[in-house]
Amino acid sequence: MNKFLFILFIGVVSSHLYAQKSIENPEYGFATYPGEIVKIEMLDTATVLYFKLKKLPWGYFHLHEESYIQDLSGDEKLFVTKLTGAKFKRNDFPPSGEVMYQLYFPPLSKTVKTIDFGVEKERGGGIFDIVIQEDENSLLLPKELRGNWLLTDGSNRWDYGFNSKNAIVNGAVWNYKSIDGKGKKYTIILENGDRLKTIYAKLGKDGMVYFGNIPKSLKSYSLTKVDNPNLRLSEDTKFENITFGLDSTTYSGMIKGFSSKMKQKTFMIHINNTFKGNQETHLVKINDDGTFKSKFPLTHPQTVFIRMGPKAFTIFLEPNKETFHYVAGKESLFMRDNAQVNSDLQSMDFIRFFNHQKIRAKIGITSPEDYKKICLDVRDKELKTLEDFKIKHFVSAKALQIKKIQIELSTYQNALGYGMYRNGIKRQNEKAKTDSNKIPFEDFDVNEAYYDFIPKDIIDNKLVLLSGDYYFFVNRLIYADIFEANQSSGSRTTLVEFANWLQKNKKVLTIEELEMVEMSKQIETPEIMLKEANFRKAHGDVEQAFLKKHRDDLKNFNVYMKTNKIKSKYNSFILDMAEYLKENGGTFSDEEIKMMEALKTLKTSEEIKAERHFNKTYGMVRGLFYRKYGSSSSEMSRTKYYSNRDKRIKDYFGKSDAFLYDVVRFQTASMKLKDYEVYSDEELKLIQNELENPFLVNYLAVENERTKETIEANKTKGGYTVNTIENTEGDELFDAMLKKFKGKVVYVDFWATWCGPCMSGIKRIAPLKEEMKNEDVVFLYVTNQTSPTVTWENAITNIKGEHYRVSADEWNYLSQKFKISGIPHYTLVDRNGKVVKPKLRPNSNNKLKGILKAELERKL
Repeated sequence: MNKFLFILFIGVVSSHLYAQKSIENPEYGFATYPGEIVKIEMLDTATVLYFKLKKLPWGYFHLHEESYIQDLSGDEKLFVTKLTGAKFKRNDFPPSGEVMYQLYFPPLSKTVKTIDFGVEKERGGGIFDIVIQEDENSLLLPKELRGNWLLTDGSNRWDYGFNSKNAIVNGAVWNYKSIDGKGKKYTIILENGDRLKTIYAKLGKDGMVYFGNIPKSLKSYSLTKVDNPNLRLSEDTKFENITFGLDSTTYSGMIKGFSSKMKQKTFMIHINNTFKGNQETHLVKINDDGTFKSKFPLTHPQTVFIRMGPKAFTIFLEPNKETFHYVAGKESLFMRDNAQVNSDLQSMDFIRFFNHQKIRAKIGITSPEDYKKICLDVRDKELKTLEDFKIKHFVSAKALQIKKIQIELSTYQNALGYGMYRNGIKRQNEKAKTDSNKIPFEDFDVNEAYYDFIPKDIIDNKLVLLSGDYYFFVNRLIYADIFEANQSSGSRTTLVEFANWLQKNKKVLTIEELEMVEMSKQIETPEIMLKEANFRKAHGDVEQAFLKKHRDDLKNFNVYMKTNKIKSKYNSFILDMAEYLKENGGTFSDEEIKMMEALKTLKTSEEIKAERHFNKTYGMVRGLFYRKYGSSSSEMSRTKYYSNRDKRIKDYFGKSDAFLYDVVRFQTASMKLKDYEVYSDEELKLIQNELENPFLVNYLAVENERTKETIEANKTKGGYTVNTIENTEGDELFDAMLKKFKGKVVYVDFWATWCGPCMSGIKRIAPLKEEMKNEDVVFLYVTNQTSPTVTWENAITNIKGEHYRVSADEWNYLSQKFKISGIPHYTLVDRNGKVVKPKLRPNSNNKLKGILKAELERKL
């Protein structure tokens, strides 16, 4: 073969070899797409991406014909031409729970070095910076040293992370200064600003590498975990108690392969503050190199929830400590404080067997005992799996303790949700237009014995606060049917009780009001109040349903009574209205008839006569009295309700003092602070005297002072002049959104198209908007990228008002500003553009109208 033919032969072979290039486990950056790329084939006719996908919680996955790859050196997108191993659109997982599929694209150029994979569709996801060929001009770390190295003693402690761009050691990101190799030994010098660090490495057998700071004291590391259930670490002890304090924690880390091309450059940390009864959110900005660091308040060790784009993590943090988190594709690794605990918790994350979707689908026909058994069986299975896992793997004492607490709290939370889930079905069925649209439902009685799964000693067990799930447990507990007093079943507040409460709270009543209160004792005797309470227990639900059912008839009834100057026949609004409805063709159910018959015999003729005399004498005075002290009436009702609920809880657990009672009392006290109302020194002392825990006594005073400071700061806070909401952050963003509405009161509704309560609330206030269409009030609706464009565009055609659909980062800034932990979330802005109510509670249309009117009348 002559020289020319030989060269030609070599060129053809080389070209063919490139064309058949196969890249196993390619290196790539941040991924917002489910699954992982395990191989890339560079064929002369196609580029093939091999994906591996494990079962997702919802049990199915979608693949899109809009998928593409793109050479980062150009703008052209190469769209998918074929799919094998699955189908486009929806796919269900096989019994194995694992899927391998391949996407085919047109062939790439020989010179391509890095590509992106994406989906030309909202929320389609993508995988960034997929390495096809490494840049030979850059300082390359030998491939034998690359990866995240775990200590082989069985702890699987992550001490060294090396990739082609940087290294992670001691919870910090380092650049490579130099890498020298002699045979199997390497000296790696790292730099971080002015700091230098030297790492020695020696290649071992079976893929192991020895690393260390001293050449003669190297330890063995592996890229895969090594199991050693007999490992014993020094100082490996569980928590014996919890210390509370007004401290902070630091959460730092790095997202491997983070790219400036990514739209979202922030993420959110959600902390369940059980004491205040809310979720505290903290915005974290991601630096261009993928690093991040955030310091925020934390009163005690606990797990927190982190939403990082499509990824979600439950991380254990402690006050006055720093946890470093490395997010590298499918891997999630930890350094610094709590590294072992978080690594172990992550390895046990698969132990979650409660199938919410399947179980709740049948809860309408599931008896309370059967449902409780399901919850307890799942708990037993999870605890058994945990024990089996511990036999084969090392688990630190703290991680094991926290995991057991999580399993127990999750069980209690699920079991306590029985009534809540079933009430949801009831509401859906009430709205269903036909029987075929109703969800199967059977009536079951839930007695006190149902709740025997709650251990009585949990009320004084502070260790359960190690899990953020304690927040959900307390919430479900205090709203459980056994403690939730039906408002229609209890006795109403008498005028005497209300007047005493007002005077206790420094309200001065007029002589006429005091005379009215004195006379009310004749019509609100203990005997009459008892009879009313018994009536509400027996017929309260039917009474409320009757009023709701005939709400639209109320206006016609009132006009009829006023026009014809008809006086009450029965001295009962419901009985008078029922007679009116009957005369106009109305019919009533058996339950409604029983309720009306009970009303007719509720009071004696003498009692009715006395009531009529009182109404004639003080009817107008009483009306003015309740209008004057309307807000105080609501506050007293809430106080009375919470007092009755707390008494029920104490009676159930059979103990007068407990830590749980302090938590519940603190939550109730915090409600006022959430509304930016503060306690006077006298009011504060009264509440503090009801708290036993010293930390909570101090914490309430601190929160009260913080609220005062926030209120004062809000009074002097100025706005920003911004023409658009492009490239704005923090306060600038919201001010820019409000600029065109200066001089008007703005009611802001943070919502989403997929949020049922949001849509229900929007529909509910539609009549109010029509009523106030000529007023200087703006109804502003803000949603984010989770509301798909087409759905949103169609939805807002039926929602009168101003609309914004913000980016993920913009939503994070707004969430941080207004402490949005869930939607719908309402905010009120005055005519000066100042936020007067960051978190406005849902209100009836009448009450909301009053709030808006009050702001309109406030002087500028």
